Amino acid sequence: MNDSNGGPAIVAGWYPDPTARFELRYYNGAAWTADVSTDGARYIDPSGTSPSVRPPADGAGRNGPAVAAMVLGIVSIGIGWLPFVVALGIVASLLAIVLGAVGRARAKRTGTGSGYAPTGLITGLVGALVCVGGVLFTIAFVRELDRYSNPAANAVEIEQCSLEGSTATATGRITNLGTKPADFSIQINFVRPGTDNPDRRARVPVVDVPPGESAPFSVTRAVSLDEIDCSVGRVDGPLPFGVEIDN
Repeated sequence: MNDSNGGPAIVAGWYPDPTARFELRYYNGAAWTADVSTDGARYIDPSGTSPSVRPPADGAGRNGPAVAAMVLGIVSIGIGWLPFVVALGIVASLLAIVLGAVGRARAKRTGTGSGYAPTGLITGLVGALVCVGGVLFTIAFVRELDRYSNPAANAVEIEQCSLEGSTATATGRITNLGTKPADFSIQINFVRPGTDNPDRRARVPVVDVPPGESAPFSVTRAVSLDEIDCSVGRVDGPLPFGVEIDN
């Protein structure tokens, strides 16, 4: 878009004073005004000078740091709670706070971005709090995943494997060979006799097994076989947050 002089339209705002007598001078979008500013203090130029030099059309009167702070603050809130991704949220929140402070200082000098800068600061601070929760969530997630991936030493025995119609049932016992009470998640495979390829899998939790003691388990699953065999696929620790990872 061009202005009345045929040049590119200039956004109204505070720009470096072309007369060099003050730090900034306000351009109203069509002409320079007598409104000037130095070190954040505003004055009226007593000479009323209206320079003929046009301000730059490259957006020098805009407050980029303030806008960036607001965007980064919103991003930090959106991703700060996610496990592992929280690292990016922390970076975004810190940048939002820093750029928000820079943008606020610039807004005091130029009058631009006075709404974006405080928003960036606030969302950056909120994002930082969200990231604290994200860090705690990540720690809890890693702890739960470690418990799942590293179960206590154990021994599993399948005592019975039966098929009634299309319903297969496996019963057995698991012994805790560790030194502390433990929770387990046992995956049972229902296979065709003589093969290792599971037709169906089922997972059964067994909780609070005392050290050196055994606990029973039983699991059923609908199958498409006329004969079955049952085997232990794997034994894991407790399911993270009770969410089943595989079947």
